Amino acid sequence: MRNGRELPAAALRQEGKGSLGLPKEEEDGKTGDEKQRGRSNNVRKCTRAKMLLKKYVKTRRKLKILLLLAIVALLVITIIVLGSSGRNAAIELLLDERFIARAYRPGDQPQSPEKPPPVAVALLQPQRENGVIVPEKYDEQKIKERIIQSKIDLMKQQQQRDHEAEQSSRTTLDVVITAVHIFYTAPVPWYKSKKPPPPPAEHPNDVPLTTPRPVRILNTAFYPALGLYKPSASLLAQHFENIRSCGIGVLILSYSGSKPTEAALLHQILELAPQHNLSVTFELSVAGNQSVEFVRQQLQEIATYTSRAGFYKVWSQSRGVALPVLYVSNAYKLSDSLGRLLCRSPSLVEPDGLRRVLDALFIGHIRLKSHADVLRRLCFDGFYSKLPSNGAVFASTWKNWSYLKSFALSYKMLFVPTVGPGFAERNKFPRHGDIQRHRSNGRYYGVAWRTAILNHVGFINIASYNNWPDGSQIEEVVPRAGFLDYNPGSRTKYLDLTAHWVGNFLKTRQEAAAAASPASPPSCYELLNGTIC
Repeated sequence: MRNGRELPAAALRQEGKGSLGLPKEEEDGKTGDEKQRGRSNNVRKCTRAKMLLKKYVKTRRKLKILLLLAIVALLVITIIVLGSSGRNAAIELLLDERFIARAYRPGDQPQSPEKPPPVAVALLQPQRENGVIVPEKYDEQKIKERIIQSKIDLMKQQQQRDHEAEQSSRTTLDVVITAVHIFYTAPVPWYKSKKPPPPPAEHPNDVPLTTPRPVRILNTAFYPALGLYKPSASLLAQHFENIRSCGIGVLILSYSGSKPTEAALLHQILELAPQHNLSVTFELSVAGNQSVEFVRQQLQEIATYTSRAGFYKVWSQSRGVALPVLYVSNAYKLSDSLGRLLCRSPSLVEPDGLRRVLDALFIGHIRLKSHADVLRRLCFDGFYSKLPSNGAVFASTWKNWSYLKSFALSYKMLFVPTVGPGFAERNKFPRHGDIQRHRSNGRYYGVAWRTAILNHVGFINIASYNNWPDGSQIEEVVPRAGFLDYNPGSRTKYLDLTAHWVGNFLKTRQEAAAAASPASPPSCYELLNGTIC
């Protein structure tokens, strides 16, 4: 049927349908009566639809009004649905804010949900525009900074807790042994200057117009727990307390001249050291090209410090007086200039001898096997190895300490071995050659101590407390990118090891003193009673 008119049978056949409007295959299977009844039903349906439209929609205007009413009804239903969902969301948001306010409220006191804490509410108030929450602007850089800062704060808190735990579990000694000395550096030369290469010239004969300025480079392979510090009263007190807790009794300070800043620092150290039951001695640094007058001047300046209460002295049985102990670095280089000015004649000392300026126990630095005999001819009272690198030179090699101890006893001299936890210069080409020594988790330090104790020496030097440029320090370190550390172990690892080995050294000395018989008393050169010959 088209436009309300029934199509003839021929038209239906052209569209592939039968006369009843059904598919041709279905219509072929029906009888003539059934086909007639189908046509009658179709006619009745069309007639009923026409009657309904004529009854309710007599004009086109009424149809438009009907459609408009349907649209208005749909809008009202939509507004009602949205209003109910928004009210539920507001209730959920209010519940969430109250829950968070209770969670962030300090303390456990219950508060009514109708009156949340004003601070928490102020923190939770979002920015709104026309009742709609405006989200915070996304800044990736700020978010990264916030995350990094939170991680740093957590790491600081963890380090603080670890430090407190380490301090409570540290190995300490209540007794102080003056036979154990340690090198102390003040101030520490944290940086070194490196001259950069000149810029390449455009032509081979060109001369650069400017000289490149030296570059400061951090001169340590480890990073200290206290940072790149400068000497102060509180810092020195903290260092001296750490040294005292290890059982060490004497500090060795390098003395290079009477500079005003150095003199003030030395006076400060000499005042603070006795407060921590410590003594101080000096290491005089000389070179082969320096004259006797330079050495005489240095001794005159040091003589002004030896009268202080904090300066280390040892009782001499042969001289019947307490004498200061002085270390002389590079002493083997003075064989030509010094001569026998340190020697004693039957009239106590040479008329123009250096012992008239300062009478002390001079302990010289040696490197080779022949240097021990050189210092014997120069009338030194003893010698020490100084370099804590096993195998670097003859004197610092552990297996040679037995020979050096025997040589010293044969000529009534002192042999002072130097032990150290390792050696790690940061230089690409170390100034002392290839003498880097790995710490091996403290085993290197232990072998050095054990060798020195078994040789029954009188003094033991430790290199060092804070010689960071040489990497031989026992001071606390912190892990940091690009630097070595004490892992595995705590940052006070080598302070604890030092206290352990100093205790073993004291125990061995006490056992040797108890085992000595009157027929064979212990040698006074072993300093069992704080005296020497």
